[in-house]
This record gives sequence, structure tokens and C-alpha cells, in this order.
Amino acid sequence: MRKSFLILALLSVALPQLIASSENAVIITAAKSYVLANSAITKFDVTVEKLEGDFARAKVNPQDPRAADPAWIFLKKTQGKWIGLTMGTDFEAEDYQKLGIPKSLRID
Repeated sequence: MRKSFLILALLSVALPQLIASSENAVIITAAKSYVLANSAITKFDVTVEKLEGDFARAKVNPQDPRAADPAWIFLKKTQGKWIGLTMGTDFEAEDYQKLGIPKSLRID
């Protein structure tokens, strides 16, 4: 009984982290595809900053800081697939509203 409880306790901690890690990898792949298709930078790193429901915000950091400024990319999960919505360094309230981006993901 005690061993079962310990296993369940470990799973309750590890499983969400494994799922989040897997989801982050998928988001990063989608973000990289979006950046390559919609910008001139080719060498960059992507970090998932925050998730809320079917929306994600990630940071795009060029490996050469002279190539471009760091930017944010917003993605939405549609039919099980993460899709880039927009990328930039500054966003207006209308941009967020038009794309349905939750307030908790917005950049102030």
C-alpha cells in the first residue's frame, strides 16, 4: 500500500512535467517553422514562455544579436497542431483582440 502511494505521488509530480516538456518541444518546432517562413533570420533560439489553454507565447532570440531584435511569437493550437499567429517586438491591443490572445499572455 505504501509503495503504491509513493509511486502515485511520484507520477503526479513527474507526469505533468513530462507532458509539458513534450508540449514545449512541439511548440518550439512550430515556432521555428513560423519564424523561418516569415522572417529573414535563420539562426535563432526559441523558448516557450507561457501557455494558456490553446495559446502559447514564445521568445525568439537571434543567435547573432546584430541580425535582428529579440521578438515574441504567439501560437494557437488548432485541431491538435500548433500554428504561428504573429511575431514581433511590439503589439497593440487590437492585435491581441483580433487574434483572441488571452490577456495573461500579452506583453505589456
